[in-house]
Amino acid sequence: MKKLFLMLAAVAALTACNGNGNTSSSAASGEQNSASATEQTSKATTMEEGSKGPGTLEATNFTIDVPEGWEVTKKTEEELCVKPPEGKVFSFQYSEQANHEQEKQMMMDLKGMKDLGEKQFGDNTYHLYMWEQEFDDTFKALLKIGDGQSGSLEVTCSGLEDANDEVVGQILGNVKIK
Repeated sequence: MKKLFLMLAAVAALTACNGNGNTSSSAASGEQNSASATEQTSKATTMEEGSKGPGTLEATNFTIDVPEGWEVTKKTEEELCVKPPEGKVFSFQYSEQANHEQEKQMMMDLKGMKDLGEKQFGDNTYHLYMWEQEFDDTFKALLKIGDGQSGSLEVTCSGLEDANDEVVGQILGNVKIK
């Protein structure tokens, strides 16, 4: 009887240990997988100079969801620059003090500037310009922030010949103001 009791106790102890071991092992494994997934997600969204999309590039007042294959060429608190594969660099510069109407007027004061009107990209409406210069045309876009009295985002891309180029739509729709 003692032997039977000891055998049952030993089997119960082994079962309990294996069950707990598997549960904690599974839980630990699940925690590791969760931590790895979180780490991979944050790696995918944290972009620095030299990194390539996809990911999210952050400045103080705005973010850009960078498409796959696009490279981050500059990152500061007020300016972000990205470059599509085989393309020209798009520079995004935020000015907190800028008045949108004054910024538009300053654009039009530049010799060779063409006003292309407003166009919607994603949730944002930009005022588009093409600056025809002797050596290289420059695409410019202004995004009004709030009521336009304080805050403007200026986008510039030198060497872009057509404001309707598909890369314009790929990146301008990915800007989010904080």
